Amino acid sequence: MTGHEYLLRVLEKQKMPARDLATLRKLRQEIEGVLESEYSRNNPRFYYGGSYGKKTMIRESYDLDIVIYFPIQTNCTLQTIYDSVHQTLLNSGYKVNPKTVSLQLLYENGFHIDVVPGRAQDATYQYATLYKNRKSSTMQTSLKVHIDSVRPYRDIIKLMKLWRIRRSLEWKTFAIEQTVIRALKKYKPTDDYARCLVSIFEFIQDKFSQICLVDPANSSNIIEMSEATRNAVKQAAINSLKAQDWNNVIW
Repeated sequence: MTGHEYLLRVLEKQKMPARDLATLRKLRQEIEGVLESEYSRNNPRFYYGGSYGKKTMIRESYDLDIVIYFPIQTNCTLQTIYDSVHQTLLNSGYKVNPKTVSLQLLYENGFHIDVVPGRAQDATYQYATLYKNRKSSTMQTSLKVHIDSVRPYRDIIKLMKLWRIRRSLEWKTFAIEQTVIRALKKYKPTDDYARCLVSIFEFIQDKFSQICLVDPANSSNIIEMSEATRNAVKQAAINSLKAQDWNNVIW
């Protein structure tokens, strides 16, 4: 069995069961129902974000992002939008943990759903502005740009997310995605998954210590990674390059 064939089998085992996907859709419908009831007059739009929206979800570790964008005509500040959505969720009985730009709903067994409120920048909803709760500032982003940017690399990102779990790395998914894109910029990821991962590990070994990763929807939004994270990821990549077979790398 080639490395590519082995990794295809790994991906097959990481497919989300239909029952779990149905549960996620049901939870989204419940949360959307609460928010639509409160904000129907504002006519917000809802989107799947995160790994569900990007189609990079693996069964070993997953969550759900629900994006709610208010129209550009909405006549209130982004902080008001954020605080209002927060209060609406609390009033509906959800346990809410405010994060940087999202409102994290806590469930059992560590599972969570992130609700991300924002305001569209125009009628296309291509770009939106979010409120940064912890810095009392705002940021521009684009869910659509994020989804488009990872589309050619979905399976490779799934494998790298699984690799992160196997190596017990504290490495955020957004940083993983942009590392994969940078590493495979001149390489077709559909050709050979094993070769792709080797290219990524070599890229991390050679350049990860100093690389600057940015949001593809906003070049001024730098993806932060601590020195400890960079060192841990680099060492894990070096170890993976030394591994004798793929079973020792991924599974």
